[in-house]
Amino acid sequence: MQRPELEEALTTIARTQQTVRRAVLRWTLAPSLAVWGLVWLVGYPASLVLAGDALTLLWIGLVTLGLAVSFGTQLVAARRLRSPQGRRIGLSWAVASGYLVLWAALLFPRDPELASFVLVTAVMAGYVLYGIWISRFMAVIGLFVTAVAVAGFLLGPVPFALSVGLLGGGALVVGSLWLWWSSRDDAR
Repeated sequence: MQRPELEEALTTIARTQQTVRRAVLRWTLAPSLAVWGLVWLVGYPASLVLAGDALTLLWIGLVTLGLAVSFGTQLVAARRLRSPQGRRIGLSWAVASGYLVLWAALLFPRDPELASFVLVTAVMAGYVLYGIWISRFMAVIGLFVTAVAVAGFLLGPVPFALSVGLLGGGALVVGSLWLWWSSRDDAR
């Protein structure tokens, strides 16, 4: 092969990698972002009006839905695409989820606001790391929602619930729609 042919082949490979990456994000990450955005849009504002068992049951249902969609889409994708990197990312999120459950169990009984802040920012740290390795877009979402959470937390429980619920949850939903829309040409 001559140099121009090699360069063209490398360009084609890079383009194909980008197309595959965007398709994977469309079918795995977009649904997870959407469902978690809706969980936050419902759960955090509801935390201001519900209490006790009603609030606990609402959050259990919402988190169960979020986990089912997140892990369900990942399992479907794992069956279609075999990738050592994908397995490591999935395992990393599973380990992080275990730690999040541990932190929630320990912190919520003592200080629900602090526990919620720790969980939100820990998940966003995961988004930023995902953004460093896979898609810069996720780093942007992670940093934005972290800033929203920090500002809300410093202002108090009501601003935290509203800012994370509306701005953070809204950012996740908008992010999912952007991922879905931006890769629509690759899906054809």
